[in-house]
Amino acid sequence: MKRRTRHATRSLLPFLTRRRPAPASAVVPSARILSALSLGGRSAFTLAIAALMLIFIGLLITNFVGQVLQSARLEATRAELEAEVAAIRATNVAIEGAVGFTESDVYVERVAREQLGYAREGDVVLLPRTAPAPTLAP
Repeated sequence: MKRRTRHATRSLLPFLTRRRPAPASAVVPSARILSALSLGGRSAFTLAIAALMLIFIGLLITNFVGQVLQSARLEATRAELEAEVAAIRATNVAIEGAVGFTESDVYVERVAREQLGYAREGDVVLLPRTAPAPTLAP
């Protein structure tokens, strides 16, 4: 009698082996249920694990997409805040320049001459004469 050899993949991957169906007369009800659960050579447990893995992969993809969208929103917010910081820095530079000018002698002299009416020694002050406003008789 000839000895049957087994292929290497059948011993390494037993779930790939083909099972011969039992004769119809020998099938008991519990075997029918088990054969119904054994779908195409794969058990219900294997299919359940595969379904759970697909659900897990779907959740990972959904989480990844959410993270990418959140990253885009944060990047846009960062760009807006950087623009705001640049505007505030420009305003600060302008204010510092104005403060420096108001603390200078040139500004003090200008205010004294224009607003307070002071003059330096040796300056000739011209006072314009204004005609008195005519009064109307009643």
